[in-house]
Amino acid sequence: MRGGARPCHARVPMLRRSSPLALALALAALLVAATAAPAAITHRTEWDMSIAGKQIVTWSFAAERPEHCVSYYGEASAEATGHGRVGLTFATPKKKPLEAETYLRNGKLRFFSFSTDGWSIPAAWSKRGTFSLSYGMPCGSRADDPVPLPTISDDSGCGTKKLDFNPVFSWSGGELTVLGTLSPVPYVACPGVFEPAAQVDSEAPCTPKGDASGLDGTQLQELHPAAASDDFTAGKPFDVVASHKFLCEFPSLTWPENPPLKVALTTRYEVSFEPRRP
Repeated sequence: MRGGARPCHARVPMLRRSSPLALALALAALLVAATAAPAAITHRTEWDMSIAGKQIVTWSFAAERPEHCVSYYGEASAEATGHGRVGLTFATPKKKPLEAETYLRNGKLRFFSFSTDGWSIPAAWSKRGTFSLSYGMPCGSRADDPVPLPTISDDSGCGTKKLDFNPVFSWSGGELTVLGTLSPVPYVACPGVFEPAAQVDSEAPCTPKGDASGLDGTQLQELHPAAASDDFTAGKPFDVVASHKFLCEFPSLTWPENPPLKVALTTRYEVSFEPRRP
């Protein structure tokens, strides 16, 4: 404009457009920083841990096969009977607790219970049992022929033994799992749950598939008692109790009418946690 003020033009700042490469580098830097950041660990607690428990397995079997004779040929009658009991008791000595450690890492509970040589506590293991297989007079036998003697399973090793019980502890998803075997594993001459003459289907459904089974009495049945993470983070004494009874039947594969082997497995134990004081 002639003789007047020049028009004022406002300056608008220029926005720079970031290239895709620059954005990618910035995101990568953020990811590296997040990865390198130390994990948040809280509520670390060391525990004195003790366990006491008992497991009992009882079993019984009875089967008969009638005589089937045609003159001198055929099959004599037969009878099989047996029953038994396997017991296990174990307890941590009062002045020798086991050890465990828990803490929260990024809000998730971590549980550790480890010994270089494995945990070992005193245990008493007992086994009792009888099993016999009797046959009738053979086909074509005479009245004065001797009666066949029954076949009786060897029970010379039945009794009670003092052994070591080796527990293993783990925690996941709000459940405490305890596994355990005997050391040394007892192999004794004493009728047990799965006697060969019973010829049963030992794979028939009974205890949960994939879990350690206590049916033969030489290891602890795997159970999964509840143990909330809040119990550990509270840092106070608490107990975890596991108890279950399985009633199972295993049908015979060869005896007439498939009579079952009847088994009852009862497992109960209690794990106590006591926080260690600094």
